[in-house]
Order: sequence, then C-alpha cells, then structure tokens
Amino acid sequence: METFQAGDKVVCVNTDLSWPIQPAAGSKREDYHMPDGVLRQDVVYHVAAVPSANSGLGLLITGLRVFYLQKEIPWNSSRFRKVDSLKGHVPIKRRKREPEEQRVVVSAV
Repeated sequence: METFQAGDKVVCVNTDLSWPIQPAAGSKREDYHMPDGVLRQDVVYHVAAVPSANSGLGLLITGLRVFYLQKEIPWNSSRFRKVDSLKGHVPIKRRKREPEEQRVVVSAV
C-alpha cells in the first residue's frame, strides 16, 4: 500500500462513483454528495491532507470535496497512485561526472 503526504501529486486509478471511501454500514449512495464534481482519470490531483484518524487510508484532495451526511470525508486512498513526475530524471548531485582531463603537474626540483 502506498503512503501519501500532503502536497503529493496523484492520479485516480479507480473512478467508480459508487463509493468515495469505504462506506459506513447501512449507508446509501444518496447519503454522499460531491459538490466539486466526480473523479476523472488522467487528471493530476493534489493531496491537501492525509487525516491521521484514518491511518493513511483517506485523502483530502484540493478542490474535490466529498461529503457524507453533510460532513466532509476523505477519498479512499486505494483509488490513487502517486505521479512519478521525475521518472528518468537524475538530480544534479547524483549525475555521474565526466572524468576531467588528468593534468600532470611537474614540479621543479
């Protein structure tokens, strides 16, 4: 299971609209409200927060709220994967340096 942090960029891999997170026992689909729209595939979302009460199982997404009985709840984190935006990019510090020409220093004796 992936771990998420606030500020992560994620994409949705499961856009099934039946449940935003693990449903509460006895809840109905009509109990949920998504005022900002539904999840879309191939859209990059930003993680606003990872509520600790849910042990990392829920994500609050910037600009995409979901409510259960008038209370905002997190999205199920299993629906998302982190965006690997730097795939193939090697940080400058880790780049292999080209060998410099070896210079021979001759000292006068």
